[in-house]
Amino acid sequence: MAIVAVSIAPVGEGVSVSPWVARALKVLAAQDRVRYQVGPMFTTLEGDLDEILDLVRAMHEAMFEGGARRVSTVIKIDDRRDRPQTMEEKVAAVERQLQAGDGQGTAASGARPVAQGEQAPEAGQGARDAGARPS
Repeated sequence: MAIVAVSIAPVGEGVSVSPWVARALKVLAAQDRVRYQVGPMFTTLEGDLDEILDLVRAMHEAMFEGGARRVSTVIKIDDRRDRPQTMEEKVAAVERQLQAGDGQGTAASGARPVAQGEQAPEAGQGARDAGARPS
């Protein structure tokens, strides 16, 4: 089973991409073979790699069908073949490491996740406020 992060956006079509994202998501909503989660920067897909890549191509083409003249698509593939792993299991594995208190997680960096409904710190503010040294 593969887990794929994809970001598809037209180039030169204005500053708002939400109508274009909605167009791509309609491709996903019309099928039931691949699970997906929408995030703020990428959409994550889970399923058979060939089916996912077919969907990514259809999402990419949907931009052109909507009038885009140029489209940028970024794909990141995690193709694990030793055992199946879901999106939720990947997140849970990281959360277990953070709870283990080994000093390798967010406690070491001072970073923390933004709770639902909470405003994220302005760019560059979070790390400095948490005591991290600027790079």
